[in-house]
Amino acid sequence: MRKNTKIKTIAILGIFGICATVVLLNNITKDDNIIIDEENTISKDLEGTISFVSNRTDKSEELNLLIEEFEELHPKVKVDLELIGNPEEILQRKATVQDLPDVTLVPASIKTSEYYKYFLKIDDLGFDGSNTYNNGLGLDDKGDMYGLMTSLNWYGIIYNKEIFKELNIDALPTTKEEFFEMCEIIDENGITPIALNYRDSWRIKPWLEIVPYLFDEYLEDKVIKNNMDILDENSGMFKSLEFIRSIVQNGYCEEDLLNYQWNKAKTDIRDGKVAMLFLSSDFKYQLNDIGMEMEKIGMFPFPGSDSIKVFGDYKMAISKDTKHPDVAKEFLKFLFEDSRYANAVNIVSSLKDNEKSKEFFKEIEEFNLPIITNDGTLESKYYDNENIHSKYDTLRRTVGLDYPFVQRYVIEDNTKDIIDEINKKWNELEGEIVD
Repeated sequence: MRKNTKIKTIAILGIFGICATVVLLNNITKDDNIIIDEENTISKDLEGTISFVSNRTDKSEELNLLIEEFEELHPKVKVDLELIGNPEEILQRKATVQDLPDVTLVPASIKTSEYYKYFLKIDDLGFDGSNTYNNGLGLDDKGDMYGLMTSLNWYGIIYNKEIFKELNIDALPTTKEEFFEMCEIIDENGITPIALNYRDSWRIKPWLEIVPYLFDEYLEDKVIKNNMDILDENSGMFKSLEFIRSIVQNGYCEEDLLNYQWNKAKTDIRDGKVAMLFLSSDFKYQLNDIGMEMEKIGMFPFPGSDSIKVFGDYKMAISKDTKHPDVAKEFLKFLFEDSRYANAVNIVSSLKDNEKSKEFFKEIEEFNLPIITNDGTLESKYYDNENIHSKYDTLRRTVGLDYPFVQRYVIEDNTKDIIDEINKKWNELEGEIVD
């Protein structure tokens, strides 16, 4: 009986093996685009040329190596790399004429409620709130995924530790008053306290789009729902504008506002000529790339802020007008798997299992402030009510609260007239746009 049982078992296994082989062969013959690689795994034989844009003009070599790796995996695919240092306005124009790159950075000017007009859904790539941080920032107002955050970062003051050590600055400032007292000490010693890069829009925009929320997380609710003047002296927007204006008016930044360039700011903080930069944490790694040792780079929360809000850099998405959606999706997935893109450009990956991202959270926990992330649900979007944010943002842009306004505001001797002008415009338009 034992012998017969053994024979029956072998026979049954043999039948299952034959059936499995037939099913496998049947599936292969149904799709001519399926191939078996050397490890006997099945993958699509992709074909087509796609374009890919990045803002990291300093990482051309690394990104091209990534592209070569992908093209080796898919010999019939070609990826054309485009590097744009300040891509916001260029990509915004391309979006209006349906000419975005296949794998593109998402211009901040495109509202989440309009993602469907420009991008393809990417819910099927395997990334969600369970394996990525700030996943919710790539969702539209219906909860569909259109973008992936390229990195994790937080905004604060990056500083040269050697300068602080030489000047015996032991306590990091937590208030505006302490910050400016420290700036005075630095200035008295012939060092520029902070570089603003007044001429560059991308360096000025955070004073409109980031700092106001560090002062007041509920700014939009107060302005839209409670009718607070946008430039009321208690609003986060006013506090942000006054902060940067005080830096300029006190001479604590670069003297040549119109000609001081970003590359100069980086080398100046590295060389001890500038003490601080207000930036996202990603830029610590850019300083490291130009020879500044990580041990000499410090960072602390923006003075007066009551929490640390974890943002991302740009979102990446797939253009709705791509002719090769399968290729574009596979390439985007390739960039994010194993944190390939983040590693190539030396930033903190948004993937939760990445060692660098684990270290990132360990560092900011030391400040003992609440840490706010976005876990990927509509209820937890950074702006709690997308409708309120949409109205707020439309008003802000319509009345002209943009980077040229900041540039004008910080050099004005008397700001009362332009404050009244903005508040008046806002209140006049609010009924039309909000109601």
